[in-house]
Amino acid sequence: MKSNIRLGVICLLALLTSQFALAADTKPLLATPGKLLFEDDFSSSSMKPKWKVGKGAWEVKDGSTTAAEIPADHHGAYAYIDPNVPYTNVVADFTFKLEGARTLEINMRDSNYKGSHAGHVLRAAIGPSQVQLVDMITGGMKMEYYEKNNDPKATPAEKKEIAAKIKDKTATFKNSVTLGEWHQARVEVAGDEMLMSIDGKPVGYIKSEGIAHPTKNMLGFTIWGQSASIKDVKFFDASPAPEWASQRADVLAGLQK
Repeated sequence: MKSNIRLGVICLLALLTSQFALAADTKPLLATPGKLLFEDDFSSSSMKPKWKVGKGAWEVKDGSTTAAEIPADHHGAYAYIDPNVPYTNVVADFTFKLEGARTLEINMRDSNYKGSHAGHVLRAAIGPSQVQLVDMITGGMKMEYYEKNNDPKATPAEKKEIAAKIKDKTATFKNSVTLGEWHQARVEVAGDEMLMSIDGKPVGYIKSEGIAHPTKNMLGFTIWGQSASIKDVKFFDASPAPEWASQRADVLAGLQK
């Protein structure tokens, strides 16, 4: 009996491993990766010198980094690669595990751009039951919208008007991930389009003009809540994939709103 149980466990682990390897090897769809911009296998014991930590508690251990929000910060735990690297299109590959966090976000910014709050350009967020892709630079982080929404004198009608204007800057899709287990993620940005895949399956997409902002230079992660882990991070400079136009309709048809 014990040998049968042991064999069953081994077979299950082998199946999960092969599925994960297949997901990791899946070819990008929207963008063609080129030069490697950044990678980290977290073999060091510290986030430095490859990362600049902003807020939150970060711990590097056993080839991954784990982050958690500190309630007193009133902000998610975040860190960006250091130094910044210029890019326009990108393929971002990483492995993640949600262990209580509400969301794990990959964020892209332009530190020199003054037209949005803190230079925010876009984000792709992963939660336990959904993913969300956002054009921030022409959405909620656009400076005039951000300032109005944070103005104590702004009326509900003014804020409602802004919400209507930026409604199409956010795209939300259903997707479930198993808490406490590793998953492979990919975020592709090319032109004014962004595509997210998890475990080799496309799960989210948005097309919006702000995504095409040409002078992005910051890449990083934000974790909201307690906690999430990340490993095997690779960011590639990229170009639009020539096959995407013929594949787009089929890929979008498989997404779950």
